[in-house]
Amino acid sequence: MQSVDESDVPLTINCWPSVSGNETYVSIEYEASSMFDLRNVVISVPLPALREAPNVKQIDGEWRSMTQEIPSWNGPYFFNDNSNCSGSMEFVVPPVDSSIFFPISVRFTAAKTFSDLKICVALPTSTYFKFRKVVNVAPLRGGPPPKFFQRTTVITENYQVV
Repeated sequence: MQSVDESDVPLTINCWPSVSGNETYVSIEYEASSMFDLRNVVISVPLPALREAPNVKQIDGEWRSMTQEIPSWNGPYFFNDNSNCSGSMEFVVPPVDSSIFFPISVRFTAAKTFSDLKICVALPTSTYFKFRKVVNVAPLRGGPPPKFFQRTTVITENYQVV
């Protein structure tokens, strides 16, 4: 899925870098959509080559530097009850061109798909097919039915703010 419509995306991120004197101030805000229960959210912000870690002024969640060029901002878990669906981070680095902070990469998981996809089985009737939710699995060669469970998960592969 690719979209510029913010109502379509599960997590919006805004980034405002601004140079002031001999420092670049970077403010980042995120807001999770109430449509999704996002988990394991990691926001990775590219940084210029630095001698020392950025000076983090404020953060909701925790910050870890995985490498000097790409720190990871591990946000808190988001729940669709809107109790913790937004946050921000502010940090300072030496003066640089603002394009260095993009693209921002995001990883997360969610227990609901965009289309609320469910696995079904088609059961033929005399004139049409009936679709039913899968509730069990029949063994191929007799015996007791195998254990079965179904889990729906969304895992991001490439979610970027450019």
